[in-house]
Amino acid sequence: MPTATHSHDLVTVKSGTFLMGSSDHDLNTIAAAQHYDRAWFEDETPQRPVHLGEFLIDRTPVTNAQFAAFTQATGYRTVVEERGFGLVYGPESWAEVRGADWRAPTGLGGPCAIADRPDHPVVHIAWPDATAYAHWAGLRLPTEAEWEYAACGPDGWTWPWGNTWNPGAANTAERTADGPITDFSTWRTWWVNYREAVTLPGTTPVGSLPSSDSAWGVADMAGNVMEWTSSRYRLYDRLGSYGQMYDQAQRVGYRVVRGGGWMNFRYQSRTRERFAADPATYTTFAIGFRCAADA
Repeated sequence: MPTATHSHDLVTVKSGTFLMGSSDHDLNTIAAAQHYDRAWFEDETPQRPVHLGEFLIDRTPVTNAQFAAFTQATGYRTVVEERGFGLVYGPESWAEVRGADWRAPTGLGGPCAIADRPDHPVVHIAWPDATAYAHWAGLRLPTEAEWEYAACGPDGWTWPWGNTWNPGAANTAERTADGPITDFSTWRTWWVNYREAVTLPGTTPVGSLPSSDSAWGVADMAGNVMEWTSSRYRLYDRLGSYGQMYDQAQRVGYRVVRGGGWMNFRYQSRTRERFAADPATYTTFAIGFRCAADA
């Protein structure tokens, strides 16, 4: 049952053992269904049992209103605010936009006003920003294993709601696309049309798509925003010849990011999909976070 703590709606995830990661069969199926090579997903293997004690996790990502309360109480300035620019995806690629930060996600003078979106997930959050907020709230970031277990549930589902993709269940690119997105060309067609039709970033109010809830009742674990975890990025195994392509992320101390966001497609929004990012500098208008706590 949810527990209200520090204005956070915390869900209890019961102690249990689950299979973390993907099987070889899973990876072969994914590789055959879309444009990324199997090597892209190899860091999800080998699948193995992981036991977790009971813990609490935010039902939804941290919102603009919650983060605003934190900055008002502490005077905290985010990594993006300090450096003066944020990463925003434009017509063709990512661009460094001056003045783009959590208050103005597409830049100063942009159409998005967070005052009109208090219940949307906060974006342009770097890992130090997320950890600072969690500390202030008396909470912490979830570990990678906690995040995955909260998303896949005790039955190990591919997406939070089950093993069958539902394009309307979560706020991803495929929710508004004309059909499945299985290659970059199809994604580009979606993006050209989408960015002209909506106010960016394309987030939705947290928890507004209950069909995306996991078996534990945790919302938005597929879509809306990608989310930081507390875990350093590590390979589950050496992965043979595939290990090389992930070594750099390990060497520089990247942190794990989980959950596809509003710009991603179905296979990037799976409960086992892993991303890695530089905690000191990386953040975009599609990345946020949620908090957790010991039970």
